Amino acid sequence: MRPALFVFLGAFAACVSWALWYRHTGRNPPIGIAIGVSVGGLILAGTRLWPLPALAVFLSYLLLAPHYPLVGKLAGALGLGLGALLTASMINRRGIRPTEVLDPRSLLWVFLSAIAGSALAAGTFMLGQTLTGGKIAFVDVFSQQGLGMILAAPLVLVWATPPRHRWSPLRWAGFVAAMLLCAVVAALVFLTPDSGPIGGAIFPPLVLAALGWHLRGATTATAISAVIMLWSTEIGTGPFSLAASGQQVLIGQMFVAVTAATIFLLAAYADERHAEDKLRLAAKRLEVSRRNLANMARDSSTAVAILDRDMRYIAASQRYISDYRLPEGVPLEGRSHFEVFPGIPPERHAMYQRVFDGEQLSGNDEAVRHGDGTVDYVRWSQRPWYDEDDRIAGIVMSSEIVTAEREARRKLEEAERRYRAVFEQAGVGVGRLSLQGEILEINDRGCEISGYPREALIGRNLSEFGVEEETQSTVKAIAALVRGEETFFSGDRMLHTGGGFVRPIHCTANIVRSEDGTGDYIAIVLQDISERIATQSALEESEKMLRLAQEAAGVGVWQIDLIHGGSRQSPETARMLGLEWREGEYRMADVAAQIGEAQVLELRKAIGQARHSQGPLEMTLELHLANGETRWVTLQGRYDAHDGHPRLIGLAIDITHDMEADAQLREVHEKLLRLARLNAMGAMASTLAHELNQPLAAITNYLEACRYLTRSRGDPDHSILDALDRARVQALRAGDIIRKIRSFTVTGEIAKARLDIGEAIRASVGAVRQLKVSGGVKIDCSFDPQPAFVIGDALQIEQVVSNLIRNAVEATAGQERREVMITTRVETEEVCVEVADSGPGLSEAMLENLFEPFRTTKESGTGLGLPICRTIVEAHGGRLWAANAPEGGAVFSFTLPTVSEADEAA
Repeated sequence: MRPALFVFLGAFAACVSWALWYRHTGRNPPIGIAIGVSVGGLILAGTRLWPLPALAVFLSYLLLAPHYPLVGKLAGALGLGLGALLTASMINRRGIRPTEVLDPRSLLWVFLSAIAGSALAAGTFMLGQTLTGGKIAFVDVFSQQGLGMILAAPLVLVWATPPRHRWSPLRWAGFVAAMLLCAVVAALVFLTPDSGPIGGAIFPPLVLAALGWHLRGATTATAISAVIMLWSTEIGTGPFSLAASGQQVLIGQMFVAVTAATIFLLAAYADERHAEDKLRLAAKRLEVSRRNLANMARDSSTAVAILDRDMRYIAASQRYISDYRLPEGVPLEGRSHFEVFPGIPPERHAMYQRVFDGEQLSGNDEAVRHGDGTVDYVRWSQRPWYDEDDRIAGIVMSSEIVTAEREARRKLEEAERRYRAVFEQAGVGVGRLSLQGEILEINDRGCEISGYPREALIGRNLSEFGVEEETQSTVKAIAALVRGEETFFSGDRMLHTGGGFVRPIHCTANIVRSEDGTGDYIAIVLQDISERIATQSALEESEKMLRLAQEAAGVGVWQIDLIHGGSRQSPETARMLGLEWREGEYRMADVAAQIGEAQVLELRKAIGQARHSQGPLEMTLELHLANGETRWVTLQGRYDAHDGHPRLIGLAIDITHDMEADAQLREVHEKLLRLARLNAMGAMASTLAHELNQPLAAITNYLEACRYLTRSRGDPDHSILDALDRARVQALRAGDIIRKIRSFTVTGEIAKARLDIGEAIRASVGAVRQLKVSGGVKIDCSFDPQPAFVIGDALQIEQVVSNLIRNAVEATAGQERREVMITTRVETEEVCVEVADSGPGLSEAMLENLFEPFRTTKESGTGLGLPICRTIVEAHGGRLWAANAPEGGAVFSFTLPTVSEADEAA
């Protein structure tokens, strides 16, 4: 639409200028600006718009020359449109772009196209004049239209196309001064009444404009000078006044045409020469950059190669040649990459094109097969390099042989798998002892064998659980391991269990040393050998099940250095956290992307609390891995002084399957909520049916009365009777529908049981935290120290709390601070639960009818959630209300009657 509008308005404005000239002088102007503007517009916007200039001409005739004959108007409009179409089509068919119209190689064809278009326009116009009885010379019209094309079309095209370089304010000021100089000189030469034949004086300013400002300066200066020159022919001043009166305009037109052609050709040559100079300068700078890059690549100690856009080598380092086993002494410079490596697969070509498009690619452990059949693995990267104009000039390739590193990693992973098979997946009791014999860690099987819970074992010396006769030998065995006198201990021991009896066990132990050779801890394995012969097959089956359970559980080990920061992970833990396992420390930034900023802050807070209290750490993390997988991992650890170097050590347990089970449970909750909504809708339907039954009965009676009155007339209108009958049928049908709705009501009873309101709230908070809508929202709980127990349906109470928390979370959407606080307050005979959010709060209109059915502020809400919540709370003997907090946000509160243990017993 915009190009079409510009073409139409440009042609119309040119026609208006023609009319003003005609009114002032009484003669047609010697230059057809309209056809020149139209040609430029059609070249830029497309020749399919040629009817628009014709329409602009016809409209200007109607507005400015209403008494002109209709045939003449049509001929003038059609001639201009067809002439502009012919000229633009010839230029486009030749393949001349708008920026090349004044190119010296294209200028001759452009003039021929202008002559052809001018001839067609003049011929069409003359045909209209002949039909209307008018008289006008063909040469006058032809020269008028041709001159308009020569001057106006280049002016439009030059100023409509983007410039190669932007002008500075100083250059703009010079351009304006040059144009004023051209105007002043042209005025002095052509508008002075007593001027002599000094028309050549206008050429120096025009040449200055062409050389200094190229095509834009030449077209603008020529247009200004041409208008002044042609105006002088109308008022009879200047050098052209010396010619005969009938020849002044034609001579002026010829002078303008020759002047324009000369100046345009000069400007085109100047512009082309300027572009060639800049291109040569850019080529020199590019060559200097390429030489610098080549020198850097040759001197590099890594495998680096630099290629141009044709994938030809500019330079390559000696390491690159040796790594890829290329022939020594054969230069790579100038050779094609595909010639050096002829077996490159097609997908590599696509990767190179992506780099030329601006991407940076890299890969790791990619196999490279050499000519002798051997295979190396490389880590590589490819990135574009740019010339001084910020254009991509080629590719920089770098690579590193990682075959040895890959083999070492494979061996390490194999060692780790053996370690997990022995330590983590063993079907026996496994634990760690300090060098003094204190139990640092023990698995569930070890607790089961000893008969003690884990908290009763951790921190106590292993010798305390043995029989008195074996205590000294156990202490001596531990001391021998620490001193290095023994590398391994294996023996049967008698163990005092928590059940009060003695159990025979087989104990194996060895010392685990740190990298510097000092002892780190003692690893022990405990095996129950009671009734070994009788229960051997059952024990083997139990061990198989235990191994399967541990494999499914996916337990990993971790430790956090509380002095210097950082952590160490087992491969299983790294896999759970979505990290690539490596020796050495991990930082919090390594897992920040997987767990998010909010959980990073919570984890730092939990670590700080565990360090301050020297207590346990237990936290569940939601991880979003790079492959789109969501995983839930529980961290369970404790504080360890570790000889003055405190740390946190623990396990990482994959509970994704448990969370999926919770999700299924939440789905069941949602189904129960839908049933509750159906019950509420049934109650509303019964109420509506009761309230609407009588109005529908009255409508039916009124319709019967209308039918009776209509029939009682002498000549009743049957169309009215037919309409009344149809209305009666629809009213009866509505009554039937309402009666059916009224019958669709369901009553239910509350499953009463004693429940802890705090546990119900925790379960609801955990359910809401799993929803996507809770991402980025801080949900905190503040419970009254006094426990509160109520009698009711736990599922329904949890559903009420879940609905209120979810509404609060959704209310914080778009807020800078997204927080939800759940508070309980135990009073004399009831407990009050408040759910507050940091959202915008509730309007007065919403507070008045918040709990009415079908009232909602959500785009996809049904308006039944809060009414159902109120129904559930009131069914439990409580009440539900809402208000705005003084500091902002909404607060939903409900109360439930509490019950004491004495009341329940009664």
